[in-house]
Amino acid sequence: MKSCVRTVEVLEFFMKKGAPARTIEISEALGVPNSSADEILRTLAAVGYLTYNQATKLYAPSYKIVANASSIEDSFFGSGRVHEVMEDMRRETGASVFVTQQNDCWSENVAEVAGGWQARPDAAPVYPAEMVCFERNSWRPGTNFAAAMLAQQSNVDIIQLATRTQRLGVGPKGPTLMKHLVDRIAQTRMRGFSLCRRKGSAVVDSIAMPLRVPHAVASYAIGVVGDPLFENDNDVRRMLSAMQSVVFRYNDSLRRSQTISVQ
Repeated sequence: MKSCVRTVEVLEFFMKKGAPARTIEISEALGVPNSSADEILRTLAAVGYLTYNQATKLYAPSYKIVANASSIEDSFFGSGRVHEVMEDMRRETGASVFVTQQNDCWSENVAEVAGGWQARPDAAPVYPAEMVCFERNSWRPGTNFAAAMLAQQSNVDIIQLATRTQRLGVGPKGPTLMKHLVDRIAQTRMRGFSLCRRKGSAVVDSIAMPLRVPHAVASYAIGVVGDPLFENDNDVRRMLSAMQSVVFRYNDSLRRSQTISVQ
């Protein structure tokens, strides 16, 4: 019972603070042993309700908390900002919209809004959980959503992530070149999106873009998935234009709200 209460207190701490925090800060604020706070934080991060930054040692709430409470949010308070951008993108594109987050070495789908496409049970796509994978003798992003999340990070951070993934048993032992991985993500960073076309190993089309989330200590991506989304390059351009307009409006609303709060 005590651990359950402390878990709720940790979540309430983040609600009041409204910013990322380290273990020691939470331990002191709640008056609990550092080891107890650390265990609760690690557990919440492992199941995706908190995100954790290995470099800064900071924890922050995940959007998964909001996604799982979306029915309560809709019933009592109306949609939140991230839910609004997802609905806006669904209306503009007609596709299913997904939001993913990075959980250290793994990618997690934390929210979705169904569009015109629904996966058939016998053809539901299965994606790698790892942010980066070793395939065909080189490192690559696990998915195009992972590429969109990694595009928000430095090359040093990307290489460190691949090294941690390698220590988990993914990829060969010993030194391996990371140039292909860095180049692939640099291309996503320059274009502002990552595209996946249908083929034998990918049963759906998808486009993913970086998503800015205030106070996040992990990277997020938003994208559309469907079968088919596009048959030619003109379809791709139209889809990208619609998505970029939605993301621009979302980022603009964030800038305006932050400007008002500063004033």
